[in-house]
Formats: sequence, structure tokens, C-alpha cells
Amino acid sequence: MLVFELLLVVLFGFFLAVLASFFEVVMVRTARGESFTQGRSKCDHCHHKINWYDNIPILSFLWLRGRCRYCQQPIAKTYFWTEVVAFLFGVVFYLVYISWPFLQTLPIAQVVLYFLFSFILFFVLLADLKYLLVPDLLVGLLTVLALLLQFCYGTNWILPVASVLFSIIFFLLLSFVAKKIFKKEALGLGDVKLMIPLSLLLSWPKTALSIFLAFIIGGIFAMLMLLTGRKKFGQVLPFAPFLILAAVISFGFGEAIWQWYFAFLL
Repeated sequence: MLVFELLLVVLFGFFLAVLASFFEVVMVRTARGESFTQGRSKCDHCHHKINWYDNIPILSFLWLRGRCRYCQQPIAKTYFWTEVVAFLFGVVFYLVYISWPFLQTLPIAQVVLYFLFSFILFFVLLADLKYLLVPDLLVGLLTVLALLLQFCYGTNWILPVASVLFSIIFFLLLSFVAKKIFKKEALGLGDVKLMIPLSLLLSWPKTALSIFLAFIIGGIFAMLMLLTGRKKFGQVLPFAPFLILAAVISFGFGEAIWQWYFAFLL
């Protein structure tokens, strides 16, 4: 039984490594303005097409000792470490699942959906930090997972849909006003799209709380960057990480924060 469980963990971790490798390709090609659906991967140095057996996550990098088979130039380690981290995600997920009895009381499909949502959200964060973009494919996958999770809950769809409409209208109006004031794009459309799956998952009123927290956290971070000289006024900051962090806080502690806020007002 133990051997079978270890095999499942390894297979699940390898599946995540495959996803991570694909997501890295999506990020890189989207940043370059290229299609990730056309053309095989190529070496960045000699531009030779990479065969499937040299494109196996983790294993191929180790077998080739981190160098291209054809030109012997070093392969970017980003792919390798991304795949390793993804594999470890799977192992940690398994260890957490068997260690927390509470998780085992939930339907396994629901737990896996939450995990995959968090996993993809991590790559959205990386994409915005590295390339200042939020890939549409990742947003689409998050939206599908959020819809499936809502089906699992079997709750009323009015509040989740209202949350999505509120966040889209709010950010579009904010983007319009900011563009008029600063005479340039101040909020990326990718951030607006990202709020669709986040709003579906959070529903109301956690969506409103999440948006409020994102601007508070982002504002504090921006001031710190300005005071320390790391950024200058007018420079672009990735906003998706603040949206994600605020969504995590709202998802886990939203009700407690609302209760504290209303108790403070009264």
C-alpha cells in the first residue's frame, strides 16, 4: 500500500512538473508576443528544435547536464527549478492532506480543485513579477476551476455573478479615470481579467474586501519602494501579486475582518 501511495505522489508531482513546464512556455512566449500553441520549443542559442525526449520535465535537464544537446550551451535553469518547485508542490500537498484530518473530511475533488487553483495562481503571480503580464490562458483555467468550485458548493449564483460584475465595472472605471489623469495606462487589462475568477471564488462581500486590501497593501508597498529608492514615481509595479495576496487574506479571514470592522463602527 505504501509503495502504491508513493507511486501516486510521484506521478502527481510529475504531472505538476509537466504543467509548470507548459506554463513557463506560455509566460515566455506571451511576453515575446508569440503563440504558445504553434511551433515546438527551440534552443535559445542555436535555435535547434528540441526533441520530445530532451523536453521531459526535470529528467531531461539532469540527463543533458543542463546543456543543449546540439550546441552545448547552458540551458536556462528557470525551467528546471520551476519544474522542481512544482514537483515539490505535489509532495507537500500530499503530506498536508494526510496530516490534516479536516481536509480528509472534504470531498477529494473539492480539495484537488482548490489546490490546482492555488497552483495556477502561483504562476500568475510569477508571470506578473517577471514579465508584467497576466496570461489569458491562466486566467481562463482559473475561471473554469472557480466555476467548478461553485458547482461543488451548490450555492446561489447571484452573489458570485454580482461580485464579478462589480469588480469588472470598478476596475474599468478606475482604469479610465487613471488614464485621464496620468495620460497613460495605469492599470493593465490582465488585472481586470484576473478579478473574474477571484470574484467568482470569493463572492460577496469578500470581493469588495479583497479589492480594498489590494490597494492598501499595494499602496504601502509602493511607498516603501519610493522611500528606499527602489522605484521612481511613475514607474510600473505589478499589481496581480497584491490582488492575489488580498484574495488569500479575504478568503481565509474575510468574515473575521468584516465582524471586526462592523464592531469597530458600532
